[in-house]
Amino acid sequence: MAQTWADTLSLFRKVVGDDHVVVDSAEVERRARCLIPSVQRASAFVYPSNTEQLKKILEIASAHGVPLWPCGKGKNWGYGSATPAREGAVVLVLERMNQILEINETLAYAVIEPGVTYRQLHAHIKERGLRLWLDCTDGPADGSVMGNALERGIGETPYGDHFENICGLEVLLPDGRLVRTGGGPIDGYKTWNTFKWGVGPYLEGLFSQSNYGIVTKMGLWLMPEPDCFESCLFELGREESFPRLIDTLRELAFAGALRSKVHLINDVTTFGLIEDDPRRLLDGAPCLTDDHRARLRKKYNIAPWTFGAGLYGTKAQVRAARDLIKKKLGPLGNLWFLGDRRVGALKTVLAILKRFRVHPKHRPWVDWVSRAILRKPFPCLEALPHMHSIEKGNPSDYFVKHAYMKKLGAKPADNDIDPARDHCGGIWAGIVVSLEGGEVGRVVEHCRALARKKNLDINFALMLATARSIIVLTSLFYDKTDTDETARVLALYNEIAESTQTMGYQQYRTSTAFMGRIFSNSPEFKELACRIKGVLDPGNIIAPGKYGIDPTK
Repeated sequence: MAQTWADTLSLFRKVVGDDHVVVDSAEVERRARCLIPSVQRASAFVYPSNTEQLKKILEIASAHGVPLWPCGKGKNWGYGSATPAREGAVVLVLERMNQILEINETLAYAVIEPGVTYRQLHAHIKERGLRLWLDCTDGPADGSVMGNALERGIGETPYGDHFENICGLEVLLPDGRLVRTGGGPIDGYKTWNTFKWGVGPYLEGLFSQSNYGIVTKMGLWLMPEPDCFESCLFELGREESFPRLIDTLRELAFAGALRSKVHLINDVTTFGLIEDDPRRLLDGAPCLTDDHRARLRKKYNIAPWTFGAGLYGTKAQVRAARDLIKKKLGPLGNLWFLGDRRVGALKTVLAILKRFRVHPKHRPWVDWVSRAILRKPFPCLEALPHMHSIEKGNPSDYFVKHAYMKKLGAKPADNDIDPARDHCGGIWAGIVVSLEGGEVGRVVEHCRALARKKNLDINFALMLATARSIIVLTSLFYDKTDTDETARVLALYNEIAESTQTMGYQQYRTSTAFMGRIFSNSPEFKELACRIKGVLDPGNIIAPGKYGIDPTK
């Protein structure tokens, strides 16, 4: 068996080169490092650079019965990063397949390979001076555009449903054949990236959150640059108004006033974002009590719930949206609307204050000036330009800083954020809930109650998926050096995931830690998914166990 494995590695090296096959145990551990508390160990990392190499790797793996776990960049930290669902799989990292093959400014789309990152695509668009905007997530900037879209990630702008804006996939099937979705030929198919449905069965969904093939090319719709843009910041005045806020967001989404994918965060998330060393906020306690949270909100002058959004269109459309938002949300809390000029002035002031604030003796008066004139602590104000920028599709790692919530010591610099490298602990459960104030409030309180029993904090980021549904993303951060806290976080994660399923709400995506149970309440669906897998991949080579799809189990 060892000889067979050695032969397989030798064949992999002949295809991609010695430098692109990694088997050293320490290096495999480093490259597979992620935030979640329960992972399966990979046996190797392999890095092909093009489709022909990928075909040969797949052929070798099939011949030797070696499972492959494809990923773009492995940056989905709270879901498992570059770790497989089954022990011993070879992680197939597609980051060297990073060509931007086409950008059509007239029809506003791009065609890209799996390794293209948000930072790379955004820079390419800017360098060419195209009047197009990319939708990105709130981090990381070096994540795979394709990987996030195929996992149905949610961004910021009206183009924030990333899977919805896929148009045209090229897929390498387990038997080595290439196929393009849409019912057209491999070459000369002129509407491959403009008409999403094609003709015949709609197959793009087969290759999202699945293990039926490896996507090698993807068409992605981009957003034409609007004539006018403003960002909007809202702070909820009273926690008791939360259900009404949710209902108001639905009304504004149906009315078209809120077209962006609103990200509504709770106070705990804000604390983790703005505090240099969030662990100090605990004062030695295992978690924040309600009273402690209230005191911190007063100290920092922040709200129990906050969201950022973007307004897009003509000047008249933005003005109309702003007026309706003021009318509906004004009674519930505080609103700020920021244009580029206002943000530019704020950045100038912040840059001046920051030069003084780096010196400890100057920090108190800088914070006093910030509070007295601008009504917010300096760290809160510093976040505003980043919020404004990301609503325009500018990738940033700034908001990833809240992942350092339970990490001892100060955070790294804004241009050096990497929670996996820095041994941060965290895992996400994203529950899809109908967009009704009572229901969303019930799920939020249910998750909070479970966290209280485990003496743990819970970070919420509620993302507006559609005008009819919202994703209640629960982020559970923990100290990786604390074995008891690690065990409590994993138990809490499983309890949230399982109990919300019982309540009738499924996750919108899941981590490798829960993939084996994601269809526990829908055996009929799982059976059908496994039947398709058995036909397309009888050797069970591509990502066995991904989303629980494994015909051998």
